[in-house]
Amino acid sequence: MNFFKRKYYKTCVSFLKLVRASDATISTYQYFLKNGVKPNLVAPKEFMEKLLWLKLYYYTFNYERYVDKYDVRNYVAEKVGSAYLNEIYGVYDAVSQISFDQLPNEFVLKGTHGSGYNIIVKDKSTLDIALTKKKLNQFLTDNYYYKFRELIYKNVTPRILIEKYISEIDSDSLIDYKFHCFHGEPKYVFVQQEKNKKLKKSFYDLSWNKVMPEKHVPAFADAYFKKPQNFNEMIEVARKLSDGFIFLRVDLYAVGDKIIFGELTFFSTGGLVRSSIERFNKEFGDLIQLPKLVS
Repeated sequence: MNFFKRKYYKTCVSFLKLVRASDATISTYQYFLKNGVKPNLVAPKEFMEKLLWLKLYYYTFNYERYVDKYDVRNYVAEKVGSAYLNEIYGVYDAVSQISFDQLPNEFVLKGTHGSGYNIIVKDKSTLDIALTKKKLNQFLTDNYYYKFRELIYKNVTPRILIEKYISEIDSDSLIDYKFHCFHGEPKYVFVQQEKNKKLKKSFYDLSWNKVMPEKHVPAFADAYFKKPQNFNEMIEVARKLSDGFIFLRVDLYAVGDKIIFGELTFFSTGGLVRSSIERFNKEFGDLIQLPKLVS
C-alpha cells in the first residue's frame, strides 16, 4: 500500500473512532490498513479473519479473567499449579496505595488491564518516583479496548501489579515461547528472542522442525534455536491452559529448568495482521472451527 493510500486509511480509522463507528467497521479498516485487503467476516476462512470474527462476536465480556494480569494467576494455579507463576509483591487499585520504600531494589510494575503497561525497575535508588507515579496514573486512565476493539478488555478493572524482577527476563539470553493452541491442542510454537537490540524469531512444529516463510524475512533468516530440555513439559502446560478454548496463544518463558507463565493471548496482533508464513494463513484457519452464535 502506497504512502498516500495508507495515510488516507489511517485518517479513516481516526474518523471512525471519533464518530463511534461499530467495532466491526473500525476493525475492517484497521485490517485493510495492515494487509491491503478487507477481511471476510461473513464467511471467514483465513486465520486472522477467524481471529477477527472471534474478537468481535465470541470472546467478549465473559473472558476478562483470562486477560487480567492479576486474575489470570488464579486460573493458572487452578490448571497447572502456582509453581509456574512469578512472585508478586502486591496489586493496587490506586497509585497512592503503593509504598515504594517497602519494595525491594528491583521489581516490575504492570498494568493489569492490557498490553504494554510496564515499568521495569532495576535500581530503586535511581527511580524518579514522581515521574513513575505519573506514568502509572496514565496507565490506569487508559482502556486498552479502544486500541484494537478487543471487547475482552473493555471491562477489565485497571490495577497496578508489582512483580518480582527476574534478571533473565530482561537479558539477551531470554527466549519467549508462544504456543499456538487450537481447540485445546498445541500445534506450533513461535520462538522469539531480542539479542543486541535485534529481534530473532522462528516457528517450530512440536517435533522441533523449523518452518520458514516463503519469502525472505530478515528476522527469520538466521534465527535457529535449540530445543529446550523441558519442551515436553511446556507443551503439557500449554495444553492444559488452552483446554476449552477455540484458539489461545500460551506464552511461556524458560529460565534455566524453570518454566514461568507469561500471558494468555486470544488475538495475536489484535486479529489484524496476516502471517508472513503464507501457508499458515490457510492452515491455521482450517484448524479453527467457529461456533454458531445463538441469536
